[in-house]
Amino acid sequence: MRYLAIAGLVLLTGCATQNERHVGIHDVLSSTTFAYQNPSDGDATLTIVRDQGLWGAGCSSAIYLDDKVVADMEIGQQLVLHVPSGSRKLTVMPHGACSSDRVDADATVGQGETKTFSIPASGEGLAAAAAAQPKA
Repeated sequence: MRYLAIAGLVLLTGCATQNERHVGIHDVLSSTTFAYQNPSDGDATLTIVRDQGLWGAGCSSAIYLDDKVVADMEIGQQLVLHVPSGSRKLTVMPHGACSSDRVDADATVGQGETKTFSIPASGEGLAAAAAAQPKA
């Protein structure tokens, strides 16, 4: 009986710890970022933030720009893309444990502008977080 109590205590201690992956927002790993990382003159900036939370821990989000895959994101990550200004289509396609339909958003940006988008932790959705902001 004593061993059972000790085993239970050890299991509960493991649940009380927090993985560093689930604390704060971090940049997407370079190994899962495929394009638009180097700024050029006349570019605009798209920032995509996938919210923090345990709900979507088993889900990844494939990020597309103009129907070309540019990155794969996990919860608590942010992606900064340096894109040519103009009319752009941003797409999120969740996959993994909670795959669902793709979500498209208008990501039209002018030269020097920044537009930020948010993906919920579940990976199912995409929303513009704020109006376009000129770079300082």
